[in-house]
Amino acid sequence: MAETQEGPAYKRLADELRTQIARGDLPVGAALPSASQLMKDHTVSTTVVRDALKILRNEGLVYGQPGKAVYVRATPEESAVERKSLDELSQGFQQLEERVSGLSAPADTAAVDELREEMAELRRSVAVLQAQLIELYGRVGQPYPRDKAPLRTEAALDQSRRAVGG
Repeated sequence: MAETQEGPAYKRLADELRTQIARGDLPVGAALPSASQLMKDHTVSTTVVRDALKILRNEGLVYGQPGKAVYVRATPEESAVERKSLDELSQGFQQLEERVSGLSAPADTAAVDELREEMAELRRSVAVLQAQLIELYGRVGQPYPRDKAPLRTEAALDQSRRAVGG
């Protein structure tokens, strides 16, 4: 490693390995030199090697675990494209989350309550009509087609019986 570089030793080692990956000296899929070999070649400690590999792992350039083989996953250019795509995806997800959270809080609770009341009234009307239809089918001696009947609750049945006079 060149002595002219500035900064902590782990950053210098990470820069050197990144450069080797970018040049193709360490191609995608290749194993990096072992930690002991890196320590020997660059005259650094285990901590320096571990921290340098951590930087490269966080950048998406390498994968594996210290103590085992560490492999080149991507070139710096490929990793940058992946990070950009992930950032765009993350921004899109955040925008979607903001839009959904805006939709989940009703702006006008009175309007929502009014719609609920209308739905309840419609359900009551449908139950009455259904009861009348059942009665009509019975008067003409035909079975009511149950598979086409909407689901009825006990309360709806009681109300429909009262409406028909039964």
